[in-house]
Amino acid sequence: MMRKHIFFVLAIVIAACGTATPSEPYLVTLTPNRVTPTIKAAPTGAASPSVPPLPTVVPTPTSLSSTTIPQPTAPPQPTSPPTPTEIPKPTEDPFPPARADLSKTKLGVHVILNNDARILEFVKRTKPRVMKGVDNLDWLSKVKEVSPKTITLGRFTDTPNRDALDNKDPSQYPKPADFARNYINFYLARYRANPGVDYWEGWNEPQPNKASEWDWYAAFEAERACQMKDLGMKAAVGGFSGGRPEYADMARFIPAIQAIQKCGGIFHLHEYASPLMQTGVGVGIPGAPANLNKIAGSLTLRYRYWYEGYLKPRKLDVKLVISEGGIDAGVGQGCPQRSPNEAGWFSCYKDWGSAG
Repeated sequence: MMRKHIFFVLAIVIAACGTATPSEPYLVTLTPNRVTPTIKAAPTGAASPSVPPLPTVVPTPTSLSSTTIPQPTAPPQPTSPPTPTEIPKPTEDPFPPARADLSKTKLGVHVILNNDARILEFVKRTKPRVMKGVDNLDWLSKVKEVSPKTITLGRFTDTPNRDALDNKDPSQYPKPADFARNYINFYLARYRANPGVDYWEGWNEPQPNKASEWDWYAAFEAERACQMKDLGMKAAVGGFSGGRPEYADMARFIPAIQAIQKCGGIFHLHEYASPLMQTGVGVGIPGAPANLNKIAGSLTLRYRYWYEGYLKPRKLDVKLVISEGGIDAGVGQGCPQRSPNEAGWFSCYKDWGSAG
C-alpha cells in the first residue's frame, strides 16, 4: 500500500523592526486676539505711542511612540499520519460445490496443455461429461480417477502418411485394412502408455473431395475402429471440420458409422462459426431436406443433418462428441470488425458488441 507522507511547512513571518525617524516638528501660527486699545487723548503735538505685538506661541512637539514589533506566531503542532487502510485479500476463484455424479451440461473442455492445477480441480468438482487432450495425455488418467464416468478423447498431432491419396488414381490407393493396421502400430506404444484415454481420434479434419476418396476414407475409419477393438481399445471416427461434409457426401461415410455400432467406437466432428455460434442456424445446406433446415444449421448444429437425414432412419443413432467448437473468424460470415492485433476467437469481440 502506498504510504501517504504529510509534510508540514512552518512559515514564520517577521516584520522589519526599528524606530522610525521622527518627523520634523511643525509650527502652528496662532492668530493673536484682537485687542482694542484705549486711546487717551494726548496732548496736542505729541506722537501716539505704538502697541507692542504679542509674542508668537511655539507649540510643544508631539511625542512619537516607538513602533511595536510583532511577536512570532507559534508553530503548529504536527498531526499524526492517518492509519493506513488494510488492503483486502483477493477473492479466490470460485468453484461450485463438488458433485457426486456427472454434470447435467454436455459441455466439456478441450485442453492443449495441462499446465494449471485448476483444470483437474474443475473436473473433480463439476464431473464434466467429456474431456479431450492433445499430445500431452498422461493427465487424463487423473481425470478418470476423480471423475470415472467422464468420457475422454485423445489425439496425437504427428500423423503418418496423411498424403496417402494425394495425386493418385483410386487404383493406387493403399488398402484400407493395411493402412489402418500400420496407422495403429505407429501409435500403439503411446496408446498403451495412456490408459486414461477412452477413445482415440484418427486424422484431424480430413478433406476427401472425390467420391473415391470418400469411399476409401470410410473404409479406413471402419477398419481402424474394429482393429482397435481387437486390441482392447476404442476409436473416435470422423473428425470432420466445421461446415463439412456436404449432405450427399454424408451418405458415403455410413459404412464407418456402421463399424462404430459394431465395434464400440464413437462419432466425432467439429463445429465452428463466426461472428456468433448461432450464425448459420436455420440457413440450410445444399441437397438437405427442407424440413431439417428449421432445426439444423450450416455450421453450428450441422450434425443434425447427419442424424435426422441419415443415421436415425437407419437405426444408427450412435454416440456423438463435438470434439472441437467455438468462434473462428475464418469460418462462416467472418468478423468484419476483427482486430489484426488479436488472435483466435478474441479477434471477433467487436462484432459481438454490434450484434447485441
